[in-house]
Amino acid sequence: MVLSPKIAMSDDFLKSFARIPRQSQQAVLTFVARFRQNPLASGINYERIKDAADPDMRSVRIGDKLRGIVLKPESGDVYCLLWVDRHDDAYQWARRHRVAIHPDVGSLQVYAVRETESASDDGAASTARPPDEGLFAGLRDREIRRLGVPEERLAAVRAVASADELEALEAQLPEEAFEALYLFAAGEPLDEILAERTPAEAVDPRDFGAALTRDGTRRHFVVLTDDSDLEALLAAPLERWRVFLHPGQRKLVEGDKSGPVKVTGGAGTGKTVVAMHRARWLANRYAGLPGRPVLFTTFTRTLAEDIRHNLALLCAPQELARIQVVNLDQWAAGLLRRFGYPHALLYDEKQRRAFWQAALSALPPGSTCSAAFLRAEYERVVLPQGCETAEDYMRARRVGRGGQLGRLQRKALWPVFAEYRAQLHAANLREPEEAFREACQLIAREKPQLGIRAIVVDEAQDISAAAYALIRAAVPVAGNDLFIVGDAHQRIYRHKATLGRAGIEVRGRSRALKVNYRTTDEIRRWACACLEGIEIDDLDGDIDSLRGYRSLTHGGPPEVLPSASSRQDVEYILAVLEQGRRDEIEARRICVTVRANDDLDELAAALRQRGVACLKLDHGSTDDPAQAGIRLATMHRVKGLEFDIVILAAYRGAERYAEQFSHDEDAGVADDAEVSERCLLHVAATRAKRHLFVLSREA
Repeated sequence: MVLSPKIAMSDDFLKSFARIPRQSQQAVLTFVARFRQNPLASGINYERIKDAADPDMRSVRIGDKLRGIVLKPESGDVYCLLWVDRHDDAYQWARRHRVAIHPDVGSLQVYAVRETESASDDGAASTARPPDEGLFAGLRDREIRRLGVPEERLAAVRAVASADELEALEAQLPEEAFEALYLFAAGEPLDEILAERTPAEAVDPRDFGAALTRDGTRRHFVVLTDDSDLEALLAAPLERWRVFLHPGQRKLVEGDKSGPVKVTGGAGTGKTVVAMHRARWLANRYAGLPGRPVLFTTFTRTLAEDIRHNLALLCAPQELARIQVVNLDQWAAGLLRRFGYPHALLYDEKQRRAFWQAALSALPPGSTCSAAFLRAEYERVVLPQGCETAEDYMRARRVGRGGQLGRLQRKALWPVFAEYRAQLHAANLREPEEAFREACQLIAREKPQLGIRAIVVDEAQDISAAAYALIRAAVPVAGNDLFIVGDAHQRIYRHKATLGRAGIEVRGRSRALKVNYRTTDEIRRWACACLEGIEIDDLDGDIDSLRGYRSLTHGGPPEVLPSASSRQDVEYILAVLEQGRRDEIEARRICVTVRANDDLDELAAALRQRGVACLKLDHGSTDDPAQAGIRLATMHRVKGLEFDIVILAAYRGAERYAEQFSHDEDAGVADDAEVSERCLLHVAATRAKRHLFVLSREA
């Protein structure tokens, strides 16, 4: 039996492909397609590179000016596309990089050599420190190697005495090794880091075929098969999330789970990416079931649209056909309509305020409770606890609410709540929370076949207790039933639920992602400082400290600039856009975000008047990469998106936005409002990958 050669492509190849001129990319596409079919075809001439850092590297001709760098090991029928560039630049890359299978972690690693290092040099550092000194003095040599450090880099790692020196060494280390060392230096326990990097089987450092199957390799290499969509892969080469996953992420994505899984982690750690890949895995796992057995749901309609768009990039058509993507309220409303529910769900805020105004007529004379207090009481006590009668309300817990209310006071307030509910019912409307509860009752009573085998939940921190009860009721208790991802540090809506109380047991199946792959560490630190002094939960009743949460890239600190007016904001924005042009950052990779819609409209008009092409993102639009111009959006709308540059304009401070709630009357609501505003600032800041500017009106 003749085995076909194994062809792989590295993420470095994709990144280098993205940088070559567009007019030259077609030649690369043609070459890769031919190479995948037969790497030994006539016309593919392998040339040795006499001074390459790795003796297994070869060059191949792609057109007149381009050369590809290919790894062709002496043993095994394996070919890896590593780099593509102009002739001289491609050869220079080959002189500066090595490729090897790490004997401890088993992954195929690509890393740079020093300028003074030859292909035969062992790379030992002449400045190595004694074993009892340096940042990693507490580790034995074998432990350092098990973190993914190549043998020839061991002395250099031993020489590291500070975080700055470690960062200076980054270019000479495989990415997985630098990440592991960085996390250890930041205080992450060694055994937790090693758990993701220890292979299950013995490693043969010359078996490249086996190395390509390991999760550590799959973080940077994709094996090309007859089913691989080369055109899609090379059409968006920088969207690495579609192909490459961190080993810890892959363990969450793949394989049967014994029950509900909870994944938490700070902004930029890849939670939504993991959720999308898990949905795809489930779609294939249950390919034999009819209809759409996988439900992917999130909190808002716009987030659902963004996820649907990205799943279309990730999944084959037959996979996507088995996944229903819908925001929670839409799904619940559709479920109720399917079973003849006669009521509509109330979303219109203007309509809601009118109903509350009418309900205040039932307030007893002399009451000092404001409309804001009463509405908060209804939304935070009556609705979540399903109070149907005055007696239910008497027994309800009021944890986190402002002030004490005795039985007589509660009895006096109940008619207002009853009148508000009567106003809605007369208009044939229900609050979404009521609808969720009634849907649960319908499922318990009718036991309908919903055709859902698994549910994936994104933005779990913003979902209510009633919604979780409905999610739990909608899918049978079984392996692979629920996959829930979220981060309470990004909770920007009022809901706060505990999974265990909703009947969702995740003990032993909870995982926290630690590495922020989006922002620089300077932006991460600034964003986390916005939440200083706040206790944040882990979605299941415990405190989440974000211990070990780190970014591995660095840049300049965020710039906070005082601005007195919209006109001054525009001048700052124009200056940032000009700098972005000089840095060759596409306009669509820049976003101006503001807290209020009025400020957004004012800035949009002013920028367009100055000739700036703008795309306004609202609740009915997605961030279509085909649309030109900088992006404009509210701070709520940028949730789930990312940009190279984020400009937060017309910002007046969390305290100012929370001032509408009286602390004297309702301390619980006022405190929650300020926490939500600070979380919103944290969310907006962590959309920035490279640069963050805050145009502050707080002065």
